[in-house]
Amino acid sequence: MRDPMSWSIPLFRAFGIPVKLHLLFPIIALGFFLRQVAWEKGNIVWWPDVLMVTVVLLFAVILLHEFGHGFAARWVGGEPTEILMWPLGGLAYADVPQNWRAHTLFAAGGPLANVAICLACASGLLIGGFTPNLNPLSNPYVSQMSGPDGRTYTSDYGMSVYQKDTTVAVDPPAKWLLLQSEARWQELNELVVKDLLYDRAVAPSWAVWLNRTFWLSGILLLLNLLPAYPLDGGQIMQGLIWARSDYRQGAMVAAYAGYVVGVLFFIASITANESLLMGLGLFVLYSSWMKLNNPEAEDALFGYDFSAGYTSLERDDDEPVAPRPRRENVFKRWLRARAIRRIQREIEQRRLEDERMDQLLDKIAQHGKASLTDEERHFMERVSARYKNRS
Repeated sequence: MRDPMSWSIPLFRAFGIPVKLHLLFPIIALGFFLRQVAWEKGNIVWWPDVLMVTVVLLFAVILLHEFGHGFAARWVGGEPTEILMWPLGGLAYADVPQNWRAHTLFAAGGPLANVAICLACASGLLIGGFTPNLNPLSNPYVSQMSGPDGRTYTSDYGMSVYQKDTTVAVDPPAKWLLLQSEARWQELNELVVKDLLYDRAVAPSWAVWLNRTFWLSGILLLLNLLPAYPLDGGQIMQGLIWARSDYRQGAMVAAYAGYVVGVLFFIASITANESLLMGLGLFVLYSSWMKLNNPEAEDALFGYDFSAGYTSLERDDDEPVAPRPRRENVFKRWLRARAIRRIQREIEQRRLEDERMDQLLDKIAQHGKASLTDEERHFMERVSARYKNRS
């Protein structure tokens, strides 16, 4: 109980990697959810969307980011040992070889997972005729995107209004905006179309959630690529400097950059009154301070070794880590298990044949060879031939 990072419970195991949940994660998530609901001034109509975005979707995207680090660890000859979902995101534990290439590729694994998520979501939207929103400052609940007819579409949460059957946008009157909190949203579309002869550009649910996933994964990608220790971008920068000079030089540069970014996070958190941003800033400042005080030691925080930043963590030993055998993929493991089962069946079949052979030999000894049936003679000839081929 003295180590705060050990306050976790196991959730499940996937791809051979155990996933744990820090006990503070649901507490912070609940507070974040209630704050979002409070910002809507008591409007509880949208609480399912708020819950899905702030808890479920965020959890899923961060978890995929961590698996990206885990797969990268295996790619460079290491082995992931654990993923911990904690209040500031996620932490991926892994043993990797102590060289700049393994260090850099491991750090890049998480951002590459976010890139893959963004590409998948963008492809789905483009196939459906929509263009994802590239503005990182947009509202994920409104989920604004360009539609196939030139209009700007939103979720039911937004108010994108056009003159009927045209692409001429109309600024919503104040009474329409009041409907968001004072009237039932189910009646809003009927009021706009029937009484005002305007159209609302509402995107289908599948497009809304793809756009939200694209936006959230993009935000995490931009955040993790900041060139500051211990974020993924800082770890990548450290690895590249390490390749040209040494580990110590790369660690010092990344740590000083972490100081700068941590202070900027802290200032921005006060300006925006954002507690999570303040927590991230303090985390970056503390991690950078520890690295500057001992750049060649393990990157320890609360007893664990940080390396890939806000949503990742690895063991970074001074002693070289011997590369581990690369874990077989699912198809190879299936083929190997199939071959083992085939061998086991062959061994069992031969055991049964040997037992029957002994029974037939006893029958011949007691009643003579003429007592055998045609099937029994064929069986003995086949088994005898097997023994001859074996010798």
